[in-house]
Amino acid sequence: MSGAARRVFLGGQAVSLLGDGLAVLAVPLLVLRLTRDPLLAGLAAAPRGIGYLLVGVPAGALADRWNTWTVLVVADVARAGVFVALPVMVWADAAPLPVVLGLAVVAGVATVFFDAALGASLKDLFANEGLLRANAVMETSAQLAAVAGPATVAFLAATAGLGTALLVDAATFVVSCVSLLSVARLRPGRPAARRGGRRGGRGVGEGVRFLLGCRPLLAVTVVQVGVNLCLAVDTLIVYLGRVTLGLPTHAIAALVAAEGVGGVAGAVAAGPVARRLGAMGAVTAGVVGVGVSLAVMGMVADAWTLVAANAVQGGAVTLASVVNRSARQAWIPRELMGRVTTIIRSMVLAVTPLGALLAGVASRTSGDDPRPVFVVAGIVAAGTILVGWAVVLRRLPPPPM
Repeated sequence: MSGAARRVFLGGQAVSLLGDGLAVLAVPLLVLRLTRDPLLAGLAAAPRGIGYLLVGVPAGALADRWNTWTVLVVADVARAGVFVALPVMVWADAAPLPVVLGLAVVAGVATVFFDAALGASLKDLFANEGLLRANAVMETSAQLAAVAGPATVAFLAATAGLGTALLVDAATFVVSCVSLLSVARLRPGRPAARRGGRRGGRGVGEGVRFLLGCRPLLAVTVVQVGVNLCLAVDTLIVYLGRVTLGLPTHAIAALVAAEGVGGVAGAVAAGPVARRLGAMGAVTAGVVGVGVSLAVMGMVADAWTLVAANAVQGGAVTLASVVNRSARQAWIPRELMGRVTTIIRSMVLAVTPLGALLAGVASRTSGDDPRPVFVVAGIVAAGTILVGWAVVLRRLPPPPM
């Protein structure tokens, strides 16, 4: 595939990521119109994690058997359909909470399949030495979308209504789908090892055996699961700003967008920091930064300090994510990429709804105030990664990237 086609591919994904950025604020705002329950508000912000909990493991095996580009296109079509249905219900004044949450989960399931196919596609399109750069570009796009998405939602919600914001979200997935179709004939051929496919159970078993046999990958995954359980408290960020602190919509947009601003810096810094500290040193430093910022977020009462802390949190988590994802892609063979990646993501992201559930329940017990939960989660996250570094991460061999 030519450089121009690769740029079209990455550009389409950037637009798709803008859709994710829009949904980060649009869906929780829609749910908060229907309920002020912190538990349901947290779950509304975790549809991707719920998707991994439901179909994460089989999705990887299926993505390895199927044509990855077909999976990407079908997932985009499904997500576009969800975000067309939601504004129609809003405009018809018929948006029952269970249906809204159910559609959010459908979009989350589609995202699981999309993620599985996307990891394999990146491995096809970019050589090992290009994976870190490609992931940095993708993550930069994601964080720019995290800035533009909430700002766009706030503007559209104030001027044209929340339904219009949801419809724009649908349009981003249509653009992504068109970009994939436009370059599909130029994509590299499917590796021979995947032709013919494998039975689903056997495929999953191969992925599990590889994960258990790859000590660096297993060690990083175990630590990541523990850290991600704590990071799930971030699903309450909109609730914290909107309900606990009583911030207006434009301030909530700034709060959510701040994570994207920090994320752009984190994506740009990922390569230099990884070269200076090593891959696992960079991941450790990033997660410690996340823990500290979460604890600070739980101790402030003014909007702008909260915005600044969320920006630091976004930068730190993005830095750790880019380096960790690139190391994982370097360790995993191409023919196992979908299976192993979704097994790991299922373990890591499936704890997000569990963490959101625990954070919501804990907030209820503290008088519907999530701030003490942010403090505890930050302390535990930083402590978990520091223990992981002392026990195993600092002894791992560097990944081939």
